[in-house]
Amino acid sequence: MNTQIKTTKIDTTHTLLIDIESCRQLDITPIAAWFNTDFWRENNAITGVAEGRGTTLFVEHQAQAMVLRHYCRGGMVRHLNHDIFFGFSTEHTRPFQELSLLRYMHSCHLPVPTGIAGLVSRVGCGYRADLVTARIPDATDIHQLISQAPISEEAWARVGQTIKKMHQAQVYHHDLNIKNIMLDNHEQVWLIDFDKCRKQEGNEWKQSNLNRLLRSLNKQKTKFPDYCFEPQNWQALVQGYHE
Repeated sequence: MNTQIKTTKIDTTHTLLIDIESCRQLDITPIAAWFNTDFWRENNAITGVAEGRGTTLFVEHQAQAMVLRHYCRGGMVRHLNHDIFFGFSTEHTRPFQELSLLRYMHSCHLPVPTGIAGLVSRVGCGYRADLVTARIPDATDIHQLISQAPISEEAWARVGQTIKKMHQAQVYHHDLNIKNIMLDNHEQVWLIDFDKCRKQEGNEWKQSNLNRLLRSLNKQKTKFPDYCFEPQNWQALVQGYHE
């Protein structure tokens, strides 16, 4: 069990997960109410909304910008089961695993969000789950950026360098696509969305992880002819990866 993630049973169905070190550094104390949209709405603390597989809220508490994400199913199963996952052990739930991985990645000095807290809500033999992370300041996902204008070759190289650092820490990103890579106003690269990601030994999987990113870029280029992604951009990324 990861002792850096504190688990507190609120009642018979709800368990609050807290990254102790992150909350100490940020000087905040998560509460169960954070995982109720009405709490943020009533406090006029919702600063933005993003629609995807589920709804992601951008909120602010004590001057700390945060992201509240509800875990949703993907693939074909989502049409039958939107957001219930199966398992009994809290340590094997999606938010516990993601908080633990983020804590490990921070110890490796990787540019990833700061995990703050999670909530596991039991439903029969399964559970629903939510996660709160610190919002990365002044950052935009690269998909959105290159939908509007090119980014520099240096930025592409830094993307490659950042992925290499993640791989050197033996972290496999389950969904390494261009929407999960961000660039801030200082052109620092950030990696996000570590649901279902994990530490993985060996090296044979790393090239296929990179190939997944290339497929996501080519897919967007096919959908949007004006998408600012060219072969030389990928070459810069790969060169950065192998530096």
